Amino acid sequence: MNKRIYLCLAHMGGAEQKYVQEAFDTNWVVPLGPNVNGFEADLEAFVGEGKKVVALSAGTAAVHLALLACGVGPGDEVLVQSFTFCASSHPVTYLGATPVFVDSEPDSWNMDPALLETAIKDRMAKTGRKPKAIMPVYLYGMPARIDEIMVTIFPWWKTPRKALAAASTAGCAARLAATACCRSTATR
Repeated sequence: MNKRIYLCLAHMGGAEQKYVQEAFDTNWVVPLGPNVNGFEADLEAFVGEGKKVVALSAGTAAVHLALLACGVGPGDEVLVQSFTFCASSHPVTYLGATPVFVDSEPDSWNMDPALLETAIKDRMAKTGRKPKAIMPVYLYGMPARIDEIMVTIFPWWKTPRKALAAASTAGCAARLAATACCRSTATR
């Protein structure tokens, strides 16, 4: 069998090509431009609650900033699901923290809330500290069981939004998490 199966195919329709051409025509390729400013403003309006939005060059950069906003630093631990891309764990190590992987559940392939509870208890027993952040990822566009995750972490974080650095492709996580990263690629 020589047929290649792609993880994600890029699709460029007329609207996308129009905006790329507009960026070149108006010389707004670097640093940003009105389309990026408009996108940020539209996403801020969608998320609401006075939250701010910033467009970055990559999802990895967004995760890095989200972890900084959660106060992650050297010596901390961050719970990350095991079935993900390296971009989910690399920013943790950039900050001198340690990623601790939590296995995924079979329905969505995302962080298993029951195993998350086990991981929190395990890390607290071994280190005497709760993990600094929890980072579920909406893998392949499948939403994590975010409501169950919030219930799971509530006994340890009375304001669980402060602990959750959600890497997501959906606005609902941005509304739930203190800091959220939204990617536009179809692979997350």
